[in-house]
Amino acid sequence: MFTAPDFRPTWAEIDLEAFSRNVDAVIRRLPAASRLIAVLKADAYGHGAVPLARRCADRVAMIALALLEEALELRSAGLDLPLLVLGPVKREHVATALDHRITLGVVGPEELEAICSVARDRDVSIHLKLDSGMGRMGVTTGELKRAVEMIRSTPRLRVGAVYTHFANASDPADPFTEQQIAEFREMSAAIPAPLHHLANSAATVRGIVGAGEYVRVGLALFGAEPLDAAPALSTGAAEEPALRFEPVLRWRTEIVRLKELPVGHAIGYGTTFHTKRPSRIATLPVGYADGYDRLLSNNADVLVRGRRAPVVGRVSMDLVTVDVTDIPGAQFGDEVILLGDEIKAEELAMRTGTIPYEVFCRISKRVPRVYR
Repeated sequence: MFTAPDFRPTWAEIDLEAFSRNVDAVIRRLPAASRLIAVLKADAYGHGAVPLARRCADRVAMIALALLEEALELRSAGLDLPLLVLGPVKREHVATALDHRITLGVVGPEELEAICSVARDRDVSIHLKLDSGMGRMGVTTGELKRAVEMIRSTPRLRVGAVYTHFANASDPADPFTEQQIAEFREMSAAIPAPLHHLANSAATVRGIVGAGEYVRVGLALFGAEPLDAAPALSTGAAEEPALRFEPVLRWRTEIVRLKELPVGHAIGYGTTFHTKRPSRIATLPVGYADGYDRLLSNNADVLVRGRRAPVVGRVSMDLVTVDVTDIPGAQFGDEVILLGDEIKAEELAMRTGTIPYEVFCRISKRVPRVYR
């Protein structure tokens, strides 16, 4: 079996200790009797769901996934902790989920009806999602009466939790979160359940968690900032060290070609960059096929020997070129940091007009993950 360094010197290092500290930092923020549901959907936002689930299995209430196949992957890897699937599941797959002890987050009356038909013949426990205002998934106010009737008429169906999802919790100035909480409280009164979970990463960081409520945290576990226009969590000087979050992923490569180019020399497709001085240009074996966004063309820095070097020319499918003229001693084989250290996901997100979630998820399977 080949490993990351065997061929191309490009891989993403995942710091398992940093991830563990982030899990602990979330847990320390929670009020009495509250517990963490670790959201490891989309392969843990590109970090690797199986190794991270193993790392936190003894400290979390559940692992939440988006898809049934993601949950089945964890079961196939031998993970025995409670799993929650947040996305919809087809009627014909309900039994598969139950057979593998996977809890379904039921997102509407259609899915609830399918669950109830299965629960005529076996005990079923679900989490029921309520739409408190986001308008995507969840039982709406107008559908609530029908949902209650189905639940009451199905004795073997147990609603283990009701939950909702916030639309704007990342903006502390937006009053919509409070409106959603009020709507959820009113709706959930119709469906007695032992557990509630509302808070995502942003709401958890803001302390919008009631005693005994569970929280669903994803982004903060990977060290990215969940709040809008806020400083990176890992650098908050006012925060107690035990409550800070640390970046978990470090994406590195190496210089595989280094050349001297004269003034006025074109670089890359479309010749969007021309050297303005005699320049040392380094080529890196990574590109947009790996998830290094083409919008970073002439619009990003990497780290070489701890110093910033600008990306010059277009990012191509397999290669990136950077200007190392101002980095004394830069040479063939030097390590280059694409994401990590002082190059944060928030910076790359800002430069490409997206969010840190996408920066992480965009790193393709072509980039091996190395765990340490």
